[in-house]
Amino acid sequence: MLALIAPMADDGGDDEGGGSETDSALIIESAVTTIPSSCTVPDPLRSVFVGRVDRIEANFVLYSVESERFGTVADLLRDGVLTVRYPIDDVKYLAEGERFLVGAVAAPSGIRGDTPVLESKVRVPPDMFGGDAVAAEQRISCPDFEDPVRTLRVNGDAIDTGLLRPLLDDRGGLLRVVLVPIGIGLAVLFLLAATRVLVTGAIRGMRQSRRRGSH
Repeated sequence: MLALIAPMADDGGDDEGGGSETDSALIIESAVTTIPSSCTVPDPLRSVFVGRVDRIEANFVLYSVESERFGTVADLLRDGVLTVRYPIDDVKYLAEGERFLVGAVAAPSGIRGDTPVLESKVRVPPDMFGGDAVAAEQRISCPDFEDPVRTLRVNGDAIDTGLLRPLLDDRGGLLRVVLVPIGIGLAVLFLLAATRVLVTGAIRGMRQSRRRGSH
C-alpha cells in the first residue's frame, strides 16, 4: 500500500502539555494504491539494452551489447556477449545481425552451464494484461500492465509476429508454398490426361482387333 503522508506543521507554540514534533498526519486517500494478490504482476527488469544478435543457439540468443538503457550487464558478459533465453517459438522472429531493444529479467536457473542467463520474449501472452480473467470469479479488478519483459525493434515498435512473417522473410519458402501446390496440381492433371489417352487408345485397339477378327 502506498500513501502520501504529510505531517501537519507545528507553528511553534507550546500548549500546556508541551510541544510535539508531529501531532497528526494528513493521509490522502486518493493516493492509496493496492494491487490484489491474485493479480499478475510483471517481474522486475534486470536490464534494458540495445544489442545486435551475434548468434542463435537453440532458444538462446547471444547479443553483442551496444548500449544500456537500464541496469548493467557488464558482470554477465562472457567473451563479450550476453546470453538471453527465449521461448522456443519466439526465436524464429530474431535473426543474426539484427539489432533489438531488449528488456530482460534474470532467468530462474540463472546460468547455462557456467554462463549467466537472462530471459526475454517477443510475444506477450494475453493473460499478462491485467489478469482479470483469472480474478473475475472473485470480482477483483486488476490494473493493466504493459509487460516490460519484451524484445522490440530499436525504435520501440513491436516485432511483427504474424503468421506469414516467417514466409515473408524466407523468400525461397514463400515460393515453395506457392509453386509446390501448383506443380502438384499440374502433375495430377497430366496424369489424368495421360491415363485418359492410354485408356482411350486401348479401347480403340480392342475395337479394331474385333473388327479384323470378324472379317
